[in-house]
Amino acid sequence: MPILTCSGIPRDCTTRNQVVQANPDIAGIGVILGFLSTACLAFLIAFTIIFLDRYDAIATFFLRVFTKRRTPYTHNDVQTPYWRHPSFWSLVLRKNLLALSDTQLLTGIAIQFTAMLQHCSLSIYHFQIIIELAFLTTVTHLLTVVSLRNYFVKNRWINLPRIVFMLGNLGVLGYTSFVAYSYDLAGTDYATKLDNSASLACFFQRDRPRLGAAFGGKWAALLIGAIGGHATVIAAMYLLPEEEERAKGEWSWKWFGAMLRTWVVAPTYAVYGIVSAGQVLSRTQALGTPDVTINGKEEEVWGFGQFLPVLLLGLPVFAGWESFWEEYDLSHIKKKAMEWDANVTTQNLNLGEAQDTAVEEKTVQSSGPSSTAMPKPVPMRATSSAFTMTDTETAVSLSPQIEPPEPAASPQSRQRTSGGE
Repeated sequence: MPILTCSGIPRDCTTRNQVVQANPDIAGIGVILGFLSTACLAFLIAFTIIFLDRYDAIATFFLRVFTKRRTPYTHNDVQTPYWRHPSFWSLVLRKNLLALSDTQLLTGIAIQFTAMLQHCSLSIYHFQIIIELAFLTTVTHLLTVVSLRNYFVKNRWINLPRIVFMLGNLGVLGYTSFVAYSYDLAGTDYATKLDNSASLACFFQRDRPRLGAAFGGKWAALLIGAIGGHATVIAAMYLLPEEEERAKGEWSWKWFGAMLRTWVVAPTYAVYGIVSAGQVLSRTQALGTPDVTINGKEEEVWGFGQFLPVLLLGLPVFAGWESFWEEYDLSHIKKKAMEWDANVTTQNLNLGEAQDTAVEEKTVQSSGPSSTAMPKPVPMRATSSAFTMTDTETAVSLSPQIEPPEPAASPQSRQRTSGGE
């Protein structure tokens, strides 16, 4: 059987409202909720990161507009704990967003390869669901590369596998989405021949619409938006020169392109993709009333294959929880290091002052005693029994070269001495 032709396979391509066999691996409730929830969470997290990374600039803008304040706003890092700083939560949420993107990166490729391998047995109804789920993955990927643009540019080689898989997913989607959306682009005559309940093999067995017809509709708009958003970040990662090497005249164009990508292309593509996919997925057996007659209720039954995509949403939660405590511990380490540096600096200053004092003392001692500062010696006064010294002479008595005189011997001691001899 030639690939992508489905020749020799008998199919009914004229009958409308045929019965479609349920396929929970593609249109199951857990699969659809997993893709849709991931895209919505990625949308919220991505724009939260964009807001946190531009917190000072946004605050400065609103303060200038509403309070006429001219000085730029700066978040107080000293008085505010680090875990309440915008950059702290930006780093924590970055791990969540990367985990969501990686999860949909693999599941998106997997579900599209399933469509490619089963293209002769799938119904048009299920194939369109696959394409909507795949477009949700590009929404997550585009939001990731746009909101984490600086992270991707800074760590270009670490993120190389992600970029390769993103481009692979985008390339497969380019073909599969053309097949899915060409039913609406081919014209009324061609669209009436194929019903959503018909087999996808009917598309490959009949004359296909020309490629030029696709560039005037939904397929081109969504694909160009996805390619454009990814291409700007990938070009900054591997093709464009570093920021410090760019000429000054190009900064305005760079700023304009960044603003257009961040605030126009990404949100428009994300909102349109989520709303469009939500409308199609709401007409499924899992979330509502399907457009076709489905044989069986397997698509709305919770099983292992339906719990798994939903439980995979817990991986970003674990990544965020781990990142929170890592950054929290690092903040304490940085705080202790700053306190230690401050203590060392204080000790060095005190030691420097002590060394200066010691130098002054050595200088005074080396220059010799001052004649005015030295006390004058006081003569000793003799008594009948012993010598007495005044307070001034106490210092002199401590010298090892001056010994006090021995007392005179009494007559009794002289007699004992002579008798002993």
